[in-house]
Amino acid sequence: MALSWSGRRQILYTSVGAVIVFILLMVIYEAFFTAAPSCFDNKQDGTETGVDCGGSCSLVCPDAAKDPVVLWARAFDTGGNYYTAAAYVENSNLGAGAKQVKYSFQLFDAANSLVIERDGVADIPPVQTVPVIEPNINAGNRVVTHALFAFTDDPSTIAWRTIPASQVPVLQVTQQNLSTDGSRLSATITNNTLTDAKNVTVAAVLFDANGVARAASKSLIDVPRQSSAPVVFTWPGGVANIVKAEITVLPSF
Repeated sequence: MALSWSGRRQILYTSVGAVIVFILLMVIYEAFFTAAPSCFDNKQDGTETGVDCGGSCSLVCPDAAKDPVVLWARAFDTGGNYYTAAAYVENSNLGAGAKQVKYSFQLFDAANSLVIERDGVADIPPVQTVPVIEPNINAGNRVVTHALFAFTDDPSTIAWRTIPASQVPVLQVTQQNLSTDGSRLSATITNNTLTDAKNVTVAAVLFDANGVARAASKSLIDVPRQSSAPVVFTWPGGVANIVKAEITVLPSF
């Protein structure tokens, strides 16, 4: 028996509805069950070695990240009750860096009493030795004899990320010249890459014959692509018995 027009229409509507439902189910399946692995999907997939970390993701997994190590910390009298605090930090996370890591310098007197504490934040670029320098610390009428440095963030919360080499301009330090009285250190920072290097921190530390740091300073410069920029550090009054100066370039990333 032939179907009536209303019957055929009902079958047509049912078929169209079934197709629409099928398409919706396929979209949902694609979205939730066959989506390509991502470093931002809150689950471990693809080549990841943890949730959204390791493998092809830039984020270093917390269990693979190494805590930065403080090699030394000192405070230098710069005159007029002011001090410069400096520390050398070792970054053992090869090719990885971390931004906005909180730190604290504590300056003490000869009786081991706290004189002043200075907090700050530092970017740790993917280089092995990172100077952290905090200038212009007013100690009032107190005399500072030693300093402590520590990162105040929980190490497990520091977001270490692998930084592609192409994002870190390689800058060279040339024409370094230290005056005999330790009052002036100059150098040229050269950028031979095709990328402008902006907000580059250049740190300078002076050492005596025993390898003990005696002064420190830092400067922020820009070095355009395929060009050079001078940098000069001064210590009025000079610094005695200096045999070595180390200049470290810490590019932004």
